[in-house]
Amino acid sequence: MTMRVVERAPRARWVTWGVTAALAYIGAVAVAWPVPVRLLYDGLAPLPPYRWVHPPAERASDNQAPQLGTGTITFGPSGSRAAEVATGDDQALVTFPQSVIAPRSGAPSVKVVITPLDPATVAPAPNGQRFDGNAYRIEANYATSAEPVILSGPVTVVLRYPVHGTLVCRFTDPGWKTLPTNRFDGSQQVLANSDGLGIFVAATAR
Repeated sequence: MTMRVVERAPRARWVTWGVTAALAYIGAVAVAWPVPVRLLYDGLAPLPPYRWVHPPAERASDNQAPQLGTGTITFGPSGSRAAEVATGDDQALVTFPQSVIAPRSGAPSVKVVITPLDPATVAPAPNGQRFDGNAYRIEANYATSAEPVILSGPVTVVLRYPVHGTLVCRFTDPGWKTLPTNRFDGSQQVLANSDGLGIFVAATAR
């Protein structure tokens, strides 16, 4: 299982996957911060089979378990370093822009964990919508105290969907909140900015 974190200097790093998609992608992230996120697939090569926590009947015989993602974010003179953490199967990714995590005395780093979940075990889908793929719990905790980090701005969440995902939803007790979402058909991904971490899932209208 491959798990990774990539820390980056504050400069653009683009994945080329077609002029139309690239322009849409630039527009989606340029308003948020100067360090754009990358998409997990280029939209040109065939996608690997989706890995389900709870597969539909037609995938039960050949489904492979989805993978976790873990990573460590360190602090520099200007605050937390820009970083992205992805699951080993590239089905979920979260990008942290530079200085988005508030420093904590005695905490030299932050541990990030992305865990795949069956969304039906979290809460029912919003009215008029259905889940499209796994939910993912994204946690970030100060290494020394294990307390949740304090964010000073939004992070970006990218989820791959298996069929027709159009929205990113974030769980906020007692239900799901739909986030403003950008969709990329070629790579079957949805992207949303979020002012908090937690549990996220791709969804679509019924």
